[in-house]
Amino acid sequence: MTDGVVFDIQRYSLHDGPGVRTLVFLKGCPLRCLWCANPESQRREPDILYDAERCTLCLACVRACPTLALSADEHGITRDASQCTACGACVAACPNSVRRISGRWMSVEEVMKTVRRDVPFYRRSRGGMTLGGGEPLAQAAFAEDLLRASHADGIDTAIETTGYADTRVVLSVTEHADHVLYDVKHIDPSRHRELTGVSNQLILDNLRALLHEHPDVTVRYPLVPGYNADDDTLRAFASRIVQMPAVPRVEIIPYHRFGEHKYRLLGRPYTLAGVEPCAPQEAEGACAILRQFGLACTALVH
Repeated sequence: MTDGVVFDIQRYSLHDGPGVRTLVFLKGCPLRCLWCANPESQRREPDILYDAERCTLCLACVRACPTLALSADEHGITRDASQCTACGACVAACPNSVRRISGRWMSVEEVMKTVRRDVPFYRRSRGGMTLGGGEPLAQAAFAEDLLRASHADGIDTAIETTGYADTRVVLSVTEHADHVLYDVKHIDPSRHRELTGVSNQLILDNLRALLHEHPDVTVRYPLVPGYNADDDTLRAFASRIVQMPAVPRVEIIPYHRFGEHKYRLLGRPYTLAGVEPCAPQEAEGACAILRQFGLACTALVH
């Protein structure tokens, strides 16, 4: 079996498939959504997160860095990304835990040891393991091996995906998922490119192919005020979805700012700073529009 890069494993998740789930976050994503809640998931390689506001400038990290990527001046500690190998020496040296590493190589068995801890909860709630990210299809072989291993243990499986991959990869991996949670960020291809960095043409083509093959697909729509939440955009989205080979369920994911602080820890600007979170009534209003087109819609409230 393959190894892969995992940046988090979240137990007792309730919004990522049926029942109680263990959500395994795989690193790497071909999209760059402006509202990404997990920016540390975008690169395949490990990332160092640094909380400068809590740093006491003890310089232990500077002394520990084997590649001399860290330096200190009157403005604090800076990192030369071209020299940093994300080895984790600075993380281990920091006495105040203001540095942490996101992403580590894990085997399928290492992941499954965590997943198996909650088998009693899966059985009672009809839950299981969900692969998220990042984009799980960016590590397709690892994702497929994890899904196979879960099924071998009798554990229900789900995958959260943008579908931005070769069609054969999408169908091969999702064949081993009992539930597919499929993101569509915007229905207009040009606007989708502006918001995510890629067109939605491949995503929609793969959704059609998937709906021909898979019996349990839910389309997820992240509702971001000012970007894809207006009535006309929602109607255009609904019109396209009802034309699919099989009409999937839809879940509205209200925009939130839970991940905003991660951009600061990564030393990156947050593009949507100032955009207010999506209120529950806005998400319910979006669902009401979609239901007018005959779509079964649920607004997920965090």
